[in-house]
Amino acid sequence: MSSGDAMIRVHRRDDFPDGLQSPDVYFTPAYGRAASAADGGEWILLEAFDGAWQMPLIVRTLCADAKDAISPTYSGVYASPSLSASQVQQAWSATIARLRELGIISVLLRHSPLVPQAADLPGLRSIIRGHPTIVLEPADSDSAWSGMKSQCRNQIRKALKSGYTAEVRQAASQDLAPFSDFRRLYEETMRRLDAASSYFLSDSYYVEFFDGLGPSLLIGEVRNSAGDVVNSTLLIRHAQRLHYHLLGSNPDDARMGTTNLMVWTATQYAITQGLHQFHLGGGRGGISPRDSLFRFKHTFGGRELECAISGLIINDDLYQAHTQK
Repeated sequence: MSSGDAMIRVHRRDDFPDGLQSPDVYFTPAYGRAASAADGGEWILLEAFDGAWQMPLIVRTLCADAKDAISPTYSGVYASPSLSASQVQQAWSATIARLRELGIISVLLRHSPLVPQAADLPGLRSIIRGHPTIVLEPADSDSAWSGMKSQCRNQIRKALKSGYTAEVRQAASQDLAPFSDFRRLYEETMRRLDAASSYFLSDSYYVEFFDGLGPSLLIGEVRNSAGDVVNSTLLIRHAQRLHYHLLGSNPDDARMGTTNLMVWTATQYAITQGLHQFHLGGGRGGISPRDSLFRFKHTFGGRELECAISGLIINDDLYQAHTQK
């Protein structure tokens, strides 16, 4: 790694350099393909110091003279612990200069609780801090089972006693096709929760998601005694980490413990694959981060980490002009 001045390189999904290691899946062009389809922009990665500094962004055009950018979820600004404080500041100054060259007037950063984040960055404004998220670090099945709350174990027992079965396997293209079991259950769940329109993902999102992630994309399914899929979950594997991504379920079956069984089956998959972490995520967000979804995930034990969101205004005059329209 060079010890000189930081040189910020801009990588796009079609010219991503071979051998550049991503600290997590949310920094990869594979995930960026889907994120750009969902957020309506172009994915880029700002990188320096041979990958020790990375900031992925979805860049969106506001008008002819201005763009804004948002980072994919759980990414933010990765800074390897190998970087000195002066190198971090060099990289940050060079990053702002490059963003200005690209015509980006503001950036929203959704920081990762799982990989090292650059700290004490001048001009970065805190928007949200302290939002909880759950990560499991199961060493073996016995410790993972005993680490769960008793009501969680009881729900898993109920599901198994009622004849439900579960598996995790590599996803196939038909699993994400319109009217697939996953799409049907997920979309029904979002409608039941009166979710925002952004949670209803397009066909192009699923195509990019599958094409980008390939063998890293897994699907978990719970079936009832008749063989019908009543719970379907998308999971993402990256290096030694498993991420819980999207889930859809039948509410009547969920009351029988099928979602507990699904998460437990994915936990066992992580253990058998030798993965170090299973990131469950947090709640639905909003004004109550410790909502029912977060409390459900908390019953599986694990560690509670904190997520943060911050913002950067690069061109204040243009930013004010666009936000006041």
